[in-house]
Amino acid sequence: MTEQAKTDNTQAQLVVIEPTTAVALFTEGQGIAELLADIRQKATSLVPDITTAKGRKEIASIAHAVARTKTYLDGLGKEQTDKFKEIPKRIDANRKQIRDTLDALKDEVRAPLTQFEEAETARVTALQDRLTMLKDLGDSGTHEFSATDLQTMLQEVEQTALDDTWQELLPQATVAKELAAKRLGDALAARQKYEAEQAELELLRQKQVEQDRIDRERLIAEQAAEQARLQEENRQRLEREAAQHREQEAQRQAQAAREREEQARRDAEAAKLARQQAEANAARQAEEATTRAAELERQRIELEQTRKQQEEHRRTADVEHRRTIHNAILMDLIGLGIEEEKAINLIKHIASNKIDHLAINY
Repeated sequence: MTEQAKTDNTQAQLVVIEPTTAVALFTEGQGIAELLADIRQKATSLVPDITTAKGRKEIASIAHAVARTKTYLDGLGKEQTDKFKEIPKRIDANRKQIRDTLDALKDEVRAPLTQFEEAETARVTALQDRLTMLKDLGDSGTHEFSATDLQTMLQEVEQTALDDTWQELLPQATVAKELAAKRLGDALAARQKYEAEQAELELLRQKQVEQDRIDRERLIAEQAAEQARLQEENRQRLEREAAQHREQEAQRQAQAAREREEQARRDAEAAKLARQQAEANAARQAEEATTRAAELERQRIELEQTRKQQEEHRRTADVEHRRTIHNAILMDLIGLGIEEEKAINLIKHIASNKIDHLAINY
């Protein structure tokens, strides 16, 4: 293996492959297992102290060197692929073995650092959550809570221990606890004062409600007595009005009887006059109907005569129009050398639609 690779002291990568051995390495896979084992030995030979910043930096540096080595070897393999197109699958398989193995090695080497970082993140998050909860309790003093709820929150804040479990957030926790206790204390005092004032107001309100009830019952009794007096006065007034109404009704009925008799007489006279008027209207309407019927018949006869004259005129004009067209056709046919008698006979057949697909355009 020492003939195929040597260590790069700059730690940019863990091995350097000679060009003369790269072909056999990537085309035949010769020495890959030994090369990877050598890289592993170099990557894992150093065991830094994870609890120190220097140790964590060394772990990150080694993991970085493994990644650089992977990139370097993969690049050599790609060069061989470009040179030897006939064996790309074998080279790519070896490249993949190198990539996968060195990726796994990088993760293995970096695992302690990764675990430390995850644990550190979880620790800081837990501390921040505790601090946020303490601050939230202080902010609760600005909301509408009962005195009992505020007292419970204040006790929770006061019972919060300021010890080493806060670690580097102890100063912030101390300030947050003092501020929360002050805010909750002020809010509790203000709320207790407010609730005491509300209790006093409620007592006064209940007394006022009782006094209002007494006044209302007294007013109801007085109103009932006044209502009874008014009802009696109203009853007596209604009796007087009823007597007056009965007398007036009797007089009204007598007057209505006289008016009905007078109306009956007027209705009889009006009926007689209406009957006479209706008979006169009927006679007049009968005479008008006879006159109107005679006039309508005269108009109908005139319209019929006018229609017949127009129809006769139209037929005469049509015959003359057809004769003119026939004569024009006759002259054209004679001009074509057709005898006059045959031409006349042909025009008659065409005009009578006796020849299919042939017609005269009038």
